[in-house]
Amino acid sequence: MAIGIMEPTAITTVAPAPMPQPATKTAPASAARGTRLLVGAALLSGGLLWLSFYPLSLGYIFGWVALVPFLLLVRAQAKPKVLYLCAWLTGLAFFVPTLQWMRVADWRMYFTWIALAVYCSLYMPAALFGIRWLDRRRLPMVVTVPLIWVALEYVRSFLLTGFAWFYLAHTQHHWLPMIQIADLAGVYGVSLVVAAVNGFLFDFLYQQPEIKQWFQQQELEPHRQYASVELLNRGFLQDWTFRRNMILEGAALSFLLISVFAYGVMRMNDARFTQGPIICLLQSNLDQRIRNDAGDPDNDGCSAHDAEKHLSTLCARATHNFERLPDLVIWPETSYPAPWFQVSPKFPAERLPAEWRDLEIGIRDRLAGISKACNNIPQLIGMNSHYLDDYGKHKRYNSAIYLNEKGKVTDRFDKMHRVPFGEYVPLKDWIPFMNAFAPYEYDYSVQPGEKFTRFKVGKHTFGVLICFEDSDAFLARRYLEDSHDGPPVDFLVNISNDGWFDGTYEHEEHLAVSRFRAVECRRALVRAVNMGISVVIDGNGRVLKQTHYAGTEPPVWNIRDESMRYPEMPSGDWSKFKQVAGVVNASVPIDRRASLYAVVGDWLPIGCWLAILGPAAWGYVRKRRRTAV
Repeated sequence: MAIGIMEPTAITTVAPAPMPQPATKTAPASAARGTRLLVGAALLSGGLLWLSFYPLSLGYIFGWVALVPFLLLVRAQAKPKVLYLCAWLTGLAFFVPTLQWMRVADWRMYFTWIALAVYCSLYMPAALFGIRWLDRRRLPMVVTVPLIWVALEYVRSFLLTGFAWFYLAHTQHHWLPMIQIADLAGVYGVSLVVAAVNGFLFDFLYQQPEIKQWFQQQELEPHRQYASVELLNRGFLQDWTFRRNMILEGAALSFLLISVFAYGVMRMNDARFTQGPIICLLQSNLDQRIRNDAGDPDNDGCSAHDAEKHLSTLCARATHNFERLPDLVIWPETSYPAPWFQVSPKFPAERLPAEWRDLEIGIRDRLAGISKACNNIPQLIGMNSHYLDDYGKHKRYNSAIYLNEKGKVTDRFDKMHRVPFGEYVPLKDWIPFMNAFAPYEYDYSVQPGEKFTRFKVGKHTFGVLICFEDSDAFLARRYLEDSHDGPPVDFLVNISNDGWFDGTYEHEEHLAVSRFRAVECRRALVRAVNMGISVVIDGNGRVLKQTHYAGTEPPVWNIRDESMRYPEMPSGDWSKFKQVAGVVNASVPIDRRASLYAVVGDWLPIGCWLAILGPAAWGYVRKRRRTAV
């Protein structure tokens, strides 16, 4: 018996160890397979985001799932360098093709295109870092993704002058009921909802048993429980934690979606528009190269003459042969080729150069001539302006000049949010090489404005946003404040020059972004845009349908309905109204509804930052206290 017992022990002791070679050979292959999967997921998310915006604008489908492949990087077991490079790749795969319209106007804009794409793509690794940090603290993706995403979109709206385009919210501009919560939380409220759906879908898919097994086969991190409503995590319920958490999160998310949609339908049905002033929007169709020549001080003036003739023809059409003449004619941004000159009244007259005095008198006479030729109808004219301040310092502005019915200039708004390289060269005094990327050879830099001017037309007031300022939620809502600049306005005006982009899909994307300003402020937004798209957007964010007057040349598009029951223009028709000159004749729908967002401001993204940084700071303090003890 003793020998029988000892025999298996001896056999076990002398058994040869398994050879290590196969494991050594397959490990690099498995790691490479996992890396390829992560790269593919990064590219897939970049592609889905690209599909969500113009030129295809399928965000009402793909916007809800575009981040799901990207979120694979949050749970993947790979080197941090690989993960963050893949996240950056997601940003590059999205922003490089999406922003390519920036290169159209001038060959030097290629630098601006690539530089902006690289900068914006860096927010993807930042998002990955933030979501991973919260994910390790057992918070569900339905919470962490919107928290980080909204916080970073907010930073992108102002950092380095800001670029508030291509938000998750903008993917849903077609779906008007879903964007009405912008009057509560701004554009960030819509982004939060879309991000929450993306986070929930990833968490749901990731925790399926079949997905878990597949992840293990690809050498990625195995399934772990992150969704963490810990209530009832005891006893027999512990075995179905995953299902219970998904049910609770899904129920909460469904309630949120239903509530957002119901609120949107209620607010849209609650609208009671009244008829405002009759306006005419001039849509010129001038190639930016012609406008560049017109603004060049060394130019012989032929291009300037052509541009002025083009706009004068449109203005004449807008102020003649209508049953009722308009109350206001609105020109696009910098559409008038000659600049405005003005001297501070406090500047000593004896020190004023004679040349400057002649220029100021000359432009006033020219504008008075325009007023007389246009039936003395008030004009809002976009033009460059030169100002001599109290101390004789020469300042340049991108301005909107108000010409009253007597042909006199009564007020001016100067653009506040300048576009880098388009309106000034960043760091040009410190890094002279930066001037090589400017679109003009001469100094064209403009100063930022300082006053939110309220203009008056009849019994109504309006505020002006120039160019991409209609993508800046902060600027738009300032017009709803009762401040030293004046009382809240009745509607908003955007004048823009999209001739830079020569008929690309920038025109449609710009219009899509501007819809959110109308909803946030509950004010109509009218747009006069060189090369289009010139429209009227009501307080619900609807782009109002335009009816073509038969037999008119240049064409006149009418938006007039005394019953104020305006139909909406399908987004598929937007492209018909770009790269064509014409006049939009419209009555402005006045919206008197209040907006919480206009009063409170960016409470949601600020709250997201507090929710992120507050616990982090408290954890740091507690750690220091334990260390001290």
